Amino acid sequence: MATGSSAVIFDMDGVLLDSEPLHYEAVRLILEEQGVDFPLEDYFRYLGTTLTSTWDDLCERYPISMPFEDFEGRYNSDVLAQYLAGAPLIGGARALVAQLRDAGVPIAVASSSHRIWVDAALSGAGLSEYFDQTTAGDEVSMGKPSPEIYLKAAEKLGFEPADCIAVEDAPAGVESASAAGMRVVLVRSELTNDLDLASDWQVDDLTEFKLTWLSKPSANLVGTA
Repeated sequence: MATGSSAVIFDMDGVLLDSEPLHYEAVRLILEEQGVDFPLEDYFRYLGTTLTSTWDDLCERYPISMPFEDFEGRYNSDVLAQYLAGAPLIGGARALVAQLRDAGVPIAVASSSHRIWVDAALSGAGLSEYFDQTTAGDEVSMGKPSPEIYLKAAEKLGFEPADCIAVEDAPAGVESASAAGMRVVLVRSELTNDLDLASDWQVDDLTEFKLTWLSKPSANLVGTA
């Protein structure tokens, strides 16, 4: 394992890419065909959940006749197409990964998304070239909040988890990285502003990420940038 330095491991959706709108739009269009009005505020309740549990709950709440298999195939293909077309970047994302890369800091992605989505999303956004490793949800037996995906990402980089900083935006991701023993940067959003999440640093976007954090132990500065 590499020692004496830090690596940075990014979640993808909501951290590097402003991709939740495209996921919402894919679901909204499918439900519209089922005669269901699905406002954005209703979609927020499903952030960070599995597609199966999302569909089960939707079917309980709305009069939906579509089988899950049909929904899954349509949803996956629609999201993939939008990723390939290029999802918008979170503020400061490209500048930060380029800065880390130029500074020789190993960086990786640990995303719960399918491998085909991760590859398509990073390629479509022009970010593939920056990352040393990527780990997708298909490669682990338990998703976030289990620490498995972050432990695997650290192993791929050749770093101890304690020498890694995870950048997350969701409660399940923060819990996953913390359980893996990593320092955590939370990218705040309207969905997490009112939550008490045990992160070491909190930022409004990636322009506030400080390279000095790479040489510091856990700061426990919850609520500060």
